[in-house]
Amino acid sequence: LCNVDAQQIYEQVLALQPSERLNKLLGAKWKLPRSACAVQKLLNNPKEGDFWQVDHIKAVSTGGGNCGLENLRTLCVPLMTR
Repeated sequence: LCNVDAQQIYEQVLALQPSERLNKLLGAKWKLPRSACAVQKLLNNPKEGDFWQVDHIKAVSTGGGNCGLENLRTLCVPLMTR
């Protein structure tokens, strides 16, 4: 996994003015969305879901949906979109 603290990056980006956010993301080597529209949305109105999401370790399709928290992990969004 990427070992990036995506929540920390989100909090830092959120604290900045929109004009400063791109430099922060580039400095953190954050993989930006492909579309210009999605980048603008990320810069103007960042949401936690733009930075990290919950993933099942054991897939839901193989019974992981009935497991507890031990089957969950957080992944940064760029990793999730691979």
